Amino acid sequence: MSKRENQILQLLKRDPFIQQQEIADILGISRSCVAGHIMNLSKKGYIKGKGYILSNDVYTVTIGAANIDLTSYTSAKLIYEDSNPGKIISTPGSVGRNIAQNIALLKNESYLISVIGDDAYGKTLFEQTKSAGVNVKYLYKLEGEKTSICNSIIDENGKCIVAVNDMCILEKLTPTLLSQSKSLIQHASVLVVDCNLTEEALDWLFNHADTVPIFVDTVSRAKASKIRHLLSHIHTLKPNRTEAEILSGIKIETQEDAADAAHWFHQHGVQRLILSMDAEGVYYSERDNTSGWSSAISTNIINTNGAGDAMMAGLVHCWLEGMELKESVRFAQQCSALTLSSESIEIFPKHRLSF
Repeated sequence: MSKRENQILQLLKRDPFIQQQEIADILGISRSCVAGHIMNLSKKGYIKGKGYILSNDVYTVTIGAANIDLTSYTSAKLIYEDSNPGKIISTPGSVGRNIAQNIALLKNESYLISVIGDDAYGKTLFEQTKSAGVNVKYLYKLEGEKTSICNSIIDENGKCIVAVNDMCILEKLTPTLLSQSKSLIQHASVLVVDCNLTEEALDWLFNHADTVPIFVDTVSRAKASKIRHLLSHIHTLKPNRTEAEILSGIKIETQEDAADAAHWFHQHGVQRLILSMDAEGVYYSERDNTSGWSSAISTNIINTNGAGDAMMAGLVHCWLEGMELKESVRFAQQCSALTLSSESIEIFPKHRLSF
């Protein structure tokens, strides 16, 4: 490899979708010269496919919501219709953004596709998500729009009592905007989708993902139904008990019920089901393969927000590492437990995870 080819290759590693003219401007050479070097790199096997995807390039793309979380913690038993002493903190949050950040914290190449406003909250989201190691090239800042906010109240047991979301900006993440990242999406190793997206955005993603495995977070009972007609496209689905009941129509109270629900999901095309049964644990099942039960991990619960997002990040990480489903679920539960025991939604790098 020549010196110039190596310079170009390093630029492509930093941004696989950089334009040839931009490379030319950086290196002070002509665009046609850049095209010639790229052709040579392709012939030598350093580049494959469209979009300058590099050989052995592994990355995830998460598409979903990004917002600021305003979280109120009561310092004593919550008293309704009255003022309660406690504390209020502000942190970057929302399902898609949290998952993308935790995937990055687990030392994986992680892209986030979402929308933010051109306000102070948007600036905070952009900078903190970027500093966590997430590639934010496709975190679109929309002029004149207000960044999403989620305001939640956490009781003395760490349980979210109520939350109010102002997420209208996510309606602006349209198929037209998503199409700008089509090549990135189609060359991803894993695509993670959250059901905060509009039905139009979800339909576009599932119809343009090609053969990329899709991991879906159902988000909430109100939003889970958006993907009922898309189940046959889903590789890994991670609902809780209520969300699974809404999708399948099966009442889930026992492990046997969970197995019945898993069978229903597999019949409708879902390859893997990771069903959270709250404090009881997790039922997991893979079509035509393994299934089982993983008991809950005991932990001191500070905040339940973000625990499911950390679990999804753990599942994605284990898929990239080629781990078996049983080990993957246990690892993902540990990621969730770390988040449950913290006021933050992050999986902190200082923690050592074991199986």
